[in-house]
Amino acid sequence: MSPERLSRLSLQTGDAVRTWHLSAMKSWSVNWQFKQFRVEFDDEQLAFECLTADCKVVHEFIGGYIFMAMRSADRSHALNQQLFHRLTGGWA
Repeated sequence: MSPERLSRLSLQTGDAVRTWHLSAMKSWSVNWQFKQFRVEFDDEQLAFECLTADCKVVHEFIGGYIFMAMRSADRSHALNQQLFHRLTGGWA
């Protein structure tokens, strides 16, 4: 994953098998009880289980990247802490 895209990697080689741009993301949700994650893009939906990390980490990364993408180029303005916590703190 990078700040502008989500990638599916090959377990054998580590190469990117498929890439989705975050700008095409419509929504994401987490089933905290079953550690399942769902991401909806313009043209398809992904669903997966978080096996090696807590799904909270994936949620925080996606929310953080979206927050950073929404920021203006002018770094002098104050951060919208409420929006940041809404995007990254979905389990609360």
